[in-house]
Amino acid sequence: MKLLFHGTIFENLLLDKLKYLILIIYLKRMRHKYNKLKDLNPGAQKFDLRIRNLLTSLIKNGQIKTTSKKAKILKSEADKFLSHLVGLTSRYDEADAKRLSISYVKSTILGNEEGKKMINEILPKYVDSGQKFGFVSTYKLGYRKGDSAEEVLVKLV
Repeated sequence: MKLLFHGTIFENLLLDKLKYLILIIYLKRMRHKYNKLKDLNPGAQKFDLRIRNLLTSLIKNGQIKTTSKKAKILKSEADKFLSHLVGLTSRYDEADAKRLSISYVKSTILGNEEGKKMINEILPKYVDSGQKFGFVSTYKLGYRKGDSAEEVLVKLV
């Protein structure tokens, strides 16, 4: 057996430790421009489906209770969705706008009844009022009892 101080065993240990440290430094991600809201993203498809589910529930019920991170993401996505729909109705004539808005709602909202409610009830209200943004408001409700997560009420205006 060779001595630790003079042979290949010490060199091998040193090289292994250096490789380990380099690997740790390489794997650590720097956090510049890192959006912490997307931490609830386990994958692009699941993230998209979760947002679509939240948006569908918001349209179906008019309001939902959720955590603060999900509420922030839902608010931005719902505002984008509704402003796009209002823009379609103002940009095109009535028949084309209805056709385009139906196809957009079908690609985003899960469920036929919610899509019909969106086209027939909610969208005309926003088009008549001339509102172009600020369709969703959030209210802090406090902390949830089970896990002390901050609860937020997301509501269609």
